[in-house]
Amino acid sequence: MPKPLPKRGQVLLSPIEVGVCGTDKDIIEGKYGAPPPGEEYLILGHEAVAEVVELGDGVDNVGVGDVVVPTVRRPTTCTLPINELDYCPRGGTYAEHGIWYLHGFAAEFAVTDSQYLVRVPKEAVDVAVLTEPLSIVEKGIDLALRLGKARFESWSQGGF
Repeated sequence: MPKPLPKRGQVLLSPIEVGVCGTDKDIIEGKYGAPPPGEEYLILGHEAVAEVVELGDGVDNVGVGDVVVPTVRRPTTCTLPINELDYCPRGGTYAEHGIWYLHGFAAEFAVTDSQYLVRVPKEAVDVAVLTEPLSIVEKGIDLALRLGKARFESWSQGGF
């Protein structure tokens, strides 16, 4: 693939490790996913750990040589805070690297917006590729706790 160039606010990444999961299988089978607008293919790889190799203008939250995990989802019309983007509803409100409308990280180089990077401590590089799947588990626990709390509050006020 041609080496992409980071734009303002973006970084160029060199992937260290890319995970493969059932979502990738579904994309390969044509059941799920879509390439970036105007392109005929989609680079897979939504689970990744990578090294920052180049900074676009205006990037000050990471540096060259930092090891990072890029988050998957990017808002388009969703206005939730960054830490709640996984709760954006479908229907054109977000894009996802390697899944919907953005190339993934299974290439020699990839670009992404720097604000969606999570720095990885050197001690965690070997397991950092599991950050995205772990975030799915964490989201499930968070939703269960939210629903349980709402149900308890309704019950304690005499509702069902």
